Amino acid sequence: MNKIITTLVGAGLLAASLAPAALAAVPIDPATRDAHITLTVARTEGETERVGIVHLDCPGTPGQGHPYTAKACADLHAAGGDFDRLPGTDRAICSNDAAPVSVTARGTYRGRSVHWEHTYENDCARQLATGLVFQF
Repeated sequence: MNKIITTLVGAGLLAASLAPAALAAVPIDPATRDAHITLTVARTEGETERVGIVHLDCPGTPGQGHPYTAKACADLHAAGGDFDRLPGTDRAICSNDAAPVSVTARGTYRGRSVHWEHTYENDCARQLATGLVFQF
């Protein structure tokens, strides 16, 4: 009986000592490792301004922070972290209303500081340019 227990304990200790080495051998895709950005959207309606704030972490946990985490992270990575190069979308329901929308992004992307802002003529123009990144 003691021999079986000793063998099981020894096997457990061996597995525990090898686990960190096995984990270290798994490559981590740098494109999904580091994006921690606070996004804001400020909409002006008449004399009222509404501001929305959300945190985008890539990789992120769906349901926490940004409502479209996976798509927003994919778009951000496709643009190489450059908000001026976001793929946006080619479809949106638009009106011709002039209701300015200002968006900002502050944080880090792959270790680089991000400080970006832009004002669009309306939500439609914002959505066409930025897709789901600022959709919250």
